[in-house]
Amino acid sequence: MRVFIDTNILLDVVEQRTPHYADSLAVLERTGLKGDQVFMAWHTLANVFYIYGKKAGVATARQALQELLQVITVATVGHAQALQSFTLGFDDLEDALQAVAAEACFAHCIITRNAPDFATSPVSVLTPKQFLAQFP
Repeated sequence: MRVFIDTNILLDVVEQRTPHYADSLAVLERTGLKGDQVFMAWHTLANVFYIYGKKAGVATARQALQELLQVITVATVGHAQALQSFTLGFDDLEDALQAVAAEACFAHCIITRNAPDFATSPVSVLTPKQFLAQFP
């Protein structure tokens, strides 16, 4: 299975955000155990680095991202996907960029806590709880 992870799931894990940490971590653990291919968007690196780096410091954020990159692949996207993101009807460009990146890597689903924001996504969307229930 090819699984695409939204930024909020990765932030839940690196920041150990309660109450979301347990489910978000369980998604990463489950995908690892099942040998799934896990992807994230290129811009997720910058977003996580910026947000987590402000809280934990640059060195800690850099280390966390390097560890994530050992198990998560950055989806390959380019100009065509950037243009496509504007055609999806999303209110939030960042979410649209996530959706086109997921489509570009042929993901079976996007895991996010913001499922309603992905209503017009070309890739199916699941919350961590839904993913874990559907794919134990």
